Amino acid sequence: MDIVTPNYTHARIAQQSLLDGKNVYLEKPISTSLEEAGKIVDAQRNSERILQVGFENRYSSFWKTIKTLLNNGDIGIPLSGKIDSWRFPLREGSQAWKYNREKVGHQLLEEAIHYVDLARWILGTNALKVSGYIDHEESIITGHLKNAWILIEFEHERRFLITDNLQGFGSDLSVTVSGESGTMTGAVRAESDDSQNVDSYIKLIDRKDKTSTTNIFLSGQLEDLTASLADFIHAVQKSEMPKVTLQDGYNALAICLAALRSMSNKGTPEVVQTLQF
Repeated sequence: MDIVTPNYTHARIAQQSLLDGKNVYLEKPISTSLEEAGKIVDAQRNSERILQVGFENRYSSFWKTIKTLLNNGDIGIPLSGKIDSWRFPLREGSQAWKYNREKVGHQLLEEAIHYVDLARWILGTNALKVSGYIDHEESIITGHLKNAWILIEFEHERRFLITDNLQGFGSDLSVTVSGESGTMTGAVRAESDDSQNVDSYIKLIDRKDKTSTTNIFLSGQLEDLTASLADFIHAVQKSEMPKVTLQDGYNALAICLAALRSMSNKGTPEVVQTLQF
């Protein structure tokens, strides 16, 4: 079962699909509330079916290269990071559901949740607290995102900053990760989602002060989605744990919702209600 419906329907369809004995590929966010997300967790436990969450960015050649360099120990243990995204507004979706507060939950759950998941993936540890800032309180009420800043505090005093701007043109994304013995930085720049002219690179300075630059050929969103679905099919066929788990989807949602609470409270840090499976 592949669930790619508007956000507010995810939890209901996922629960019923699991209880009907189906394996589920569930687009992010898994829900628009932790209460509903918890019902998915219960349904998955009771059914013992496989559920994979659609964080397809993990399958991008750009992000996979960053993860490989980190796993190789090129900059040592990652201690902090930053993702900056500056791009055009979100497409409306069918009947403009992405601009409907009740249906989208909040646009933070459409765009920034990908970066939240990548931050967890990069640092490889659990989030503890989140501070969130937004350009105008009206954005909380309407669910429309223009500019947002999210500072996540992880275990072992690690931190990650995410900035998300949906008032730009084209697509401009950059990342920096600092480790105990080096730093890497990279960027992806394009005129649009469908652009064939994409500039991307990763630069690194390692523990020996050696610098290197890697130009990345981007696989493209369609190929990333295909690779993600292929992993899901493999997990089902082999009865294995998927690479992107329900825990990943739940905890990324928990961070985003904590950020929204913090934004409503003028940046006061909020505890992340993570779930250990």
